[in-house]
Amino acid sequence: MRKILLVAGEVSADQHGAALIKELKKIDDRLQFFGIGGDALSAQGMDLVVHLDRMAFLGIGEVVGHLPYIRRVFRQLLERVRREKPQAAVLIDYPGFNLRLARSLKKMDIPVIYYISPQLWAWGKRRVKKIKRYVDKMLVLFPFEKDFYARHGIKAEYVGHPLVDLHAGYLPQHIKEIDEKYVSLGLLPGSRLNEVRHLLLPMVQTARRLYHAGKIHHAEIVRVPHIEIKEYRKFLSKRDGFISVVNRSLHEVLPAYDAAIVASGTATLETAYFAVPMLIVYYVNPLTFWLAKKLVKLKYIGLANIVAEERVAPELIQHDFQPQTAAAIISDMLVPKTNRAIRSRMEGVRKKLGQPGASARAAQIIDRFLKQDES
Repeated sequence: MRKILLVAGEVSADQHGAALIKELKKIDDRLQFFGIGGDALSAQGMDLVVHLDRMAFLGIGEVVGHLPYIRRVFRQLLERVRREKPQAAVLIDYPGFNLRLARSLKKMDIPVIYYISPQLWAWGKRRVKKIKRYVDKMLVLFPFEKDFYARHGIKAEYVGHPLVDLHAGYLPQHIKEIDEKYVSLGLLPGSRLNEVRHLLLPMVQTARRLYHAGKIHHAEIVRVPHIEIKEYRKFLSKRDGFISVVNRSLHEVLPAYDAAIVASGTATLETAYFAVPMLIVYYVNPLTFWLAKKLVKLKYIGLANIVAEERVAPELIQHDFQPQTAAAIISDMLVPKTNRAIRSRMEGVRKKLGQPGASARAAQIIDRFLKQDES
């Protein structure tokens, strides 16, 4: 058996990692995986050292409070690496943890493959040297990331975005038109508990305003499996019968929405992929936000806007996310002519995400790397 360490610290990374393992096993069924992941990776047979729901800390402010636990997990993982002696490590995003891990793995002569690049183009050049020093193979999702690394003397391979593999078969044939007798709003508060606790209440308050103004007829909260449903329902009252909570895949729910309020993250890309007009919102610990303002070098926070290289979706960050403001923005999106125009513009994001097959392309590159390392 050939063993691979894999670390995926977030829900989207868990899904992409699972798709990658599935493709790698098609090439070589001797491979075994262990590390950090979630339900999707577990379903692919990966041995979880730690479940990702115990690692879902957001921003510097939240991480600081959990440092003793993070260090404990770090040591536990390295002990397992010493025992198992994996042929290589596949690290997926999660840079605060993974770049430090890459340094330790390099000292142990474990080759490091980084799949889904940290957003170094947002945080500046501080971590580029670490990539150059500790990472043996870099796989990126966007063409502009390959260009970014090339400018810093790092050869990265572009594979496209794996979410296209997840969703390409579910794209509607026609642009959705608003049915003014039944207007539906999606509420996507994120995959971390902290996100749900900070963002869901103003999302629900926004939906109430829109419902009582006659702008929408139904709102739907999309939950993630590892967060208990009670964490969502505690923000709802008996008068919120027009709001439902569902645990369904995004490709099942997004085509039905006329608009959505979405926590900044991969879900904004998925929402844009289905060309759903959206408001991107976010809230992090004030310390994290203060540091981000000092360090981040981007016009936008939402991935959909970053990839589009234009503002295809408005953003409300921190205390700017107020129900009154959000309701006014969504109301404008629900004007049929405006809604159609936004959807047309968002189709540009879909084109920039590449063609299906990203997971298979990544698996082929990794397989070649592993065979080269053996020789």
